[in-house]
Amino acid sequence: MTQIESHSASEALAAEASGTTLPAPNTTAPGEKRWSKSYMALMFVAQFAIPVATIAPGTFSLAIKVEDINPAAKNSLLAIVMTTAAVALVFVNPVVGILSDTTRSRMGRRRPWMLGGLIAGLIGYTMIGVSSSFPVVLLGWLIGYLGLVTTGSMILTHMGDKLPESQRGKVAGINGAVGQVASIAGIVLAGALVSAPVLMFVAPAVIACVGSLIFMARMDDPSTVDEPRVKVSIKGVFAHMVFDPRQHRDFAWAWISKLLVFVALYMMSIYSVYFLGSRLGLDSAAVAALTATAGGASMMFAMLGAIGSGVISDKIGRRKPLVIASGVIMAVALLVIGLMTSNLMYIIGSVAFGFASGVFGAIDQALMLDVLPDRSAAGRWVAIMQLANEIPKAIAPAAAAGIVLLAGGGDNYQAVYFAAGAMALIGGLLVLPIRSVR
Repeated sequence: MTQIESHSASEALAAEASGTTLPAPNTTAPGEKRWSKSYMALMFVAQFAIPVATIAPGTFSLAIKVEDINPAAKNSLLAIVMTTAAVALVFVNPVVGILSDTTRSRMGRRRPWMLGGLIAGLIGYTMIGVSSSFPVVLLGWLIGYLGLVTTGSMILTHMGDKLPESQRGKVAGINGAVGQVASIAGIVLAGALVSAPVLMFVAPAVIACVGSLIFMARMDDPSTVDEPRVKVSIKGVFAHMVFDPRQHRDFAWAWISKLLVFVALYMMSIYSVYFLGSRLGLDSAAVAALTATAGGASMMFAMLGAIGSGVISDKIGRRKPLVIASGVIMAVALLVIGLMTSNLMYIIGSVAFGFASGVFGAIDQALMLDVLPDRSAAGRWVAIMQLANEIPKAIAPAAAAGIVLLAGGGDNYQAVYFAAGAMALIGGLLVLPIRSVR
């Protein structure tokens, strides 16, 4: 995910001839300033709070809630909730990204959308917590999850706006580590609150609000009320989501790589609660305890992978080897989890997967920022980039459910892990054609 520090005239001409857009040299651009440690620390607080409220509820709490409502139809109902939200997000994310580029307010461009997302998160998660009706849970997840993901995407867009290239690897690495800690912390919190359904959803939403507001108070997002007004239509928004992969070749390859790895990630997480229960004979509380134990063991390796790879990639000027290695390790880890016959095998697979996902999360984020075609329209390009995160959420539940059915239905979740491993391996290898980043 590191970027080549300089480009010769011949490299620039070759890139132009091939339709490749070369990123700027690895220096702070005019008008940009390096982020201070205190500013980054506040952003990391927000980057911790959002995954606590999105990853853990999506991989643990929601599965418990759906199973409580209708145990017999839990597989299909969980797939419906996750697929519906993911499909909605595919449409919502681009609209929010582009509209934020054209937002004119005293609060800036990104901050109003962050605040609105937090309010939606509190409302939606409260609906889920207090209801025992599947339609209400579905609606609450749509409102709450879409809102909190919007807040998170605005933080990433802010990085696209302001973060100097020379700090991207380091910041992305720490972000990856923070995300790993947050996901485990969220599951530990959910496990502790499993007997209090309302708090199991409301508490993470409150954490997201507090962490995000701390950063928003300091956020460098100046007033835009004096900037020229820009008319935007819904048709125009979605037209901006289309780009020519021949002109932005490196961005396209990075996007496809990200898409496949995230398909793998979401496929393996959808039925993890049910898989552990059926394969190892565990109840919900025991699944939460095992998940927390495995998560705690893997967390240190995930942090090592994220921070270490981010710093190393900046120093050696290379991102692609780290992305490829992470894909290979993910594939092996998913194979181990799919074949597990004991708690120990699950923990070993989780540790390996945690390390690999930490590396990928950091390096992929820096890589995508490296190949961002136009930072002056960061909202647009980050929204397109985020589609590679969000489309898998729509594909993975249906794909996982289909794989289970093909494997014989019921508790036959093993094939899902094998398919996810293949996706991770292919996704890691697809960064090879990228030219502007080594």
